[in-house]
Amino acid sequence: MSLTYQVLIYVGLSFGWFSFFAWKKKKRMDHMHTMIIGMSMGMMIGLIAGLLFGAEYKGDLFLSTIWGMLIGGISGMIIGIPLSLLTTVEGTLSGIMAGMMGAMLGEMIPIEKMEPLLFLFVMLHTGCILLLSNLIETDEREPAKRKGLFTLHNPITPPVLLIGVFIWFQSLPFPILSAESDQMHNQNHMSQPAVQEINLIASDFSYKPKQIVMKKGVPMKVTFLNNGSVEHDFEVVSTGNNFVISSESNNNHQHGNKGKEKPHLHAKPGESATSVWQATKEGSYEFYCTIPGHKENGMVGSLIVI
Repeated sequence: MSLTYQVLIYVGLSFGWFSFFAWKKKKRMDHMHTMIIGMSMGMMIGLIAGLLFGAEYKGDLFLSTIWGMLIGGISGMIIGIPLSLLTTVEGTLSGIMAGMMGAMLGEMIPIEKMEPLLFLFVMLHTGCILLLSNLIETDEREPAKRKGLFTLHNPITPPVLLIGVFIWFQSLPFPILSAESDQMHNQNHMSQPAVQEINLIASDFSYKPKQIVMKKGVPMKVTFLNNGSVEHDFEVVSTGNNFVISSESNNNHQHGNKGKEKPHLHAKPGESATSVWQATKEGSYEFYCTIPGHKENGMVGSLIVI
């Protein structure tokens, strides 16, 4: 599972748990508390979503901004509706603004700086949930309940959760960074950037890496390895003359593509295919497996041209 999906799933699950927790305790809270909750959740989720989609759709600020605003605004609205109308408005607006800012950060920040910033936002999101939960619990209007082993009353719970999130985040794959690092390493050993090389591995049903970074105008040799049990292919979604293919090892499998606009490679199980091509336009492009049903099962990725 890609980094983007893993982070979104974690943020979504933690947001869902905290929303349910806050809704159950809403009778204990005043308007100030509910406003803080709505604004904080909308802002943190908007920032994280905007940053993720800003990196995912680098070069298309409009699309990443729309996604960031949409996810942040909806999150603030969802948590606010059961609490109060004012909380709904404040949470929605905070999420929209944070989604815009996150998308701009994702667009402007270099790829190599993305990992520490995303880590900071994820930890802030986790810490924010723990602090707000503690704020709700300490504003007791009911008799104190017995402390449980796995409740927020227990002082061990917050550090254990933070350490767990830290360990999980460090295990996440950062294919953008590894792809760019490999390419920069190759370029540092050449006076002229002759050919970049990358191995794209297909399995049932995913690509590794899911994101590829290449330089505009610099030829790139792609070796497509099929480690799956069925045939797979790889095709870049592009309109116009955005790519020029100089060589290809499997011209007999094109699905109608002449090889001048859409890079396309196909390999049977256990086989490989190679292609050398270069990009003529910067931007973010999707690639996927054209075998029926494979794209729907997750065989998609992105190509970033810088």
